[in-house]
Order: sequence, then C-alpha cells, then structure tokens
Amino acid sequence: MDESKIPNHIYQMSTINALVSGLYDGCISLNKLLQKGNFGIGTFKGLDGELTLLNGSFYRTRPDGSVYKCTKNEFVPFAVVTEFEEYRTYSIRDCNCYANIKKYLDNLIESKNVFYAFYFNGVFSHMKTKTVVKQNLPYRPMLNAIRDQHVFEYDEVEGHLMGFRCPSFVEGLNVPGYHFHFISKDKKLGGHVSEFSIKNADVRIQKCSCFRMELPDNENFYNMKVTNRNNEIKQVEK
Repeated sequence: MDESKIPNHIYQMSTINALVSGLYDGCISLNKLLQKGNFGIGTFKGLDGELTLLNGSFYRTRPDGSVYKCTKNEFVPFAVVTEFEEYRTYSIRDCNCYANIKKYLDNLIESKNVFYAFYFNGVFSHMKTKTVVKQNLPYRPMLNAIRDQHVFEYDEVEGHLMGFRCPSFVEGLNVPGYHFHFISKDKKLGGHVSEFSIKNADVRIQKCSCFRMELPDNENFYNMKVTNRNNEIKQVEK
C-alpha cells in the first residue's frame, strides 16, 4: 500500500490561514490528491466551488447548490483527505440541531486531542449549506469573498454528510472542531454545512492519529504575511 494512503492518516494541503488570507492558487491536482486518500473536503482553485471527495470520486458544489463530478486534472488550494476506514458505527435518531449533534459526537470520541473523520448516511430533517463563488485575480481575503456566497436550506433530504473534527491545537493550520460538507443521495445538491438536524442516520467514525501537512510551493505563500486570523476563520465557518 502507498504509505500516503494508510487508513487513520490525514493529509492536508496548505493551511486554513493561507486560504482565509486569499491564497486560492492551485497547489495540487485532484489526481495527486486521490493518491492521499478516498475521502475528504476542500475547495477548488480560485474558490471555484466546494470540494467533496466521496468513495474516491470528486464532486464540486456550484454556487447554485448543484453538484457535479470533477475531472482529476483540476487543482485545489486547500484540502483535507484520508483513506477512510471506520472503526466505530453509531445510529442517530431525531437530533435537532448542529450544536446538539456536536455534543453527541464529543461523547462518542475517545479524546479531543486527536483527529477524527465522520461519515453520515441517512435522512436529515433539515440541512443548511453554503457555497463560495469563484474569485478572480487579484484575490480578495475570504471574509470579503464570502459576501457573494449562496445559502440553501433543505428539509427531509437524504444523503451523505462528511468531514473532520480537528483538535484545538491546530488553530491556524486547520479549523478547530467540526467541519462538514454535504451531498444528497442523488448527487444533485450539496455544499459546506452551516446547520443541520438528523432524522435518521448512521455515522461511521475513524480516529486519525497521524497528521501530515504539505505547504504550497509558490511565491504567494512564501511572501504571505502570517497573522492571527482566528476571528475571521470563525466568521467564515459559521
């Protein structure tokens, strides 16, 4: 097995601080990213949609909320992937908001000091997603770019919700806490998840004890001014 695709290992391209700062240049192709795992989330070059890697296939959510499959020659500025292999599965019924779901998941995990991947399949009584809009050069910081984002809400939708929980000590490198993307079962709807409720779903959990991050190899990253953008990240993610 390719050592970069070992289950329970997380691979990340770039830092969340770099992305929020406006570094949207493509750093790695989807073809190479697939060599790192079969499951993950991210975005595309120029913030051209939300990226979801599900069972080895890449999907882009467009600004209108629609989803389509991507060719592997596209590039991304930021992504987090793993070779998904669950070690526990749980059933969740009638959990009525994101905050309660996070509390429930926190009680399932062994420690808040390691990474976890989560893969939900089921029916969601409510799903609120958002999708970024493609940016043109010169790129704006994300806090400005998300002014153009589109928000969608769905009721009684069946599909896949997936993402990661990162420890608090990766602040600046990734988003501490939970970060999910959604794709409907029919692969027609999706996006970055900002709120959801579960009617009936199974969640598979993978504990990830190894984290590998690759930094962008370009002048924009080399010259980036490193600042504390934690407040901006919280606003972008909510």
